[in-house]
Amino acid sequence: MTSEEKIEKAVEAVSQNIDQKILHFVENASFISKYLLSDEFKLLTVDEKETMLFIHLVIWECIDNKNGDFDIEGFQETEEKNWTTLESIKGNWEEKTNVLFENYKEEELLAFAEDMVNDETISKVSRELIFVTAKSFIDYCF
Repeated sequence: MTSEEKIEKAVEAVSQNIDQKILHFVENASFISKYLLSDEFKLLTVDEKETMLFIHLVIWECIDNKNGDFDIEGFQETEEKNWTTLESIKGNWEEKTNVLFENYKEEELLAFAEDMVNDETISKVSRELIFVTAKSFIDYCF
């Protein structure tokens, strides 16, 4: 499990070197960076896209072994499972996320993503889209 301290260090590293971290992310995680920049996210505002990218940069920074075999199809399968799970949960946002947190091995990373999307500037639809994408990235990478 990724510690809160490791996440805080990743947030600091990304915040201090955002341009360098974006370049590194695009070069080394092209499968997800291309996806995040695709038309799938055209409904997000500029601020929402920046939040989504920041969340994924922090997650990427927390991954110990970035040399794994990544493919967009595998990620999309994971994402589809997460959407199916989220849509099957009856209740409000808090009730839905509570179910997703149950016995989750990367609880701190997921809590970081949840905190980031609970900003009042992020719409309800965008919040769900960004959160599910982030959870799927965590699931796929850890």
